[in-house]
Amino acid sequence: MADIITVWAGSAQFGFVNAPQKLFKFFSAEAHARALADTGQVRIGTLHEFRTTDGWDSVRGDAAEGEFTISLASAQPETITRDSAPWYLRPVIERLGMPILSHGGTINSIPHHPDAYILCTTAVQSASAIREYGEFCVEIHDVIRFFSALTRHLTDVLQMASREPHGFLAPCLYLERSVEVTSVGADVVEPPLAFIKPPAKRDEQEVRAIWQAAEPNPKAVITACPELRSYCSFKAS
Repeated sequence: MADIITVWAGSAQFGFVNAPQKLFKFFSAEAHARALADTGQVRIGTLHEFRTTDGWDSVRGDAAEGEFTISLASAQPETITRDSAPWYLRPVIERLGMPILSHGGTINSIPHHPDAYILCTTAVQSASAIREYGEFCVEIHDVIRFFSALTRHLTDVLQMASREPHGFLAPCLYLERSVEVTSVGADVVEPPLAFIKPPAKRDEQEVRAIWQAAEPNPKAVITACPELRSYCSFKAS
């Protein structure tokens, strides 16, 4: 059962799902690690930014970030209307403006998470994590206070994060990003799209924070929140 904590961070709430007591953030440049530990400077990226693999290495780039493919190949003829459509096909029906007769083919639906702000960390300080993401590490030793302070900064100071729906921190789920079903009656639970990564990356044990953007088309920012210094420290390798 998930351990969920929701706190007030200034005027916004922020949720923690199965949050570890400590987290680690790795950097390829010592200056970036020390900037976080010494001044609270941090880069907040966006979810869709990592889909554009140009400019990212194979570790950071992920063309399917925030997406999930559901393929319906009906075993029997079935007419799908707006009222009978499962959650993943309803947008397709609404876009077409007419029912779909499903039989003899495959309907692919690709729900995706809206672009959002993201900060990625890991639950482990392992040799593989250091090798892939960089040799310079910042330990976040007070996870709840760190992300509460950052949420206040993004919401109340910069006014770039949305208050509703509020942000969350949670470990990533390492699952295949596709499923095949043979009937609209099949039970397909809506997955947490922003927290799914491919099984091949399971050893990363990524824990990420997601904030919905207050305005459309969010862009990555580098910002300084001095309060973060109290909750993290540079960790020599």
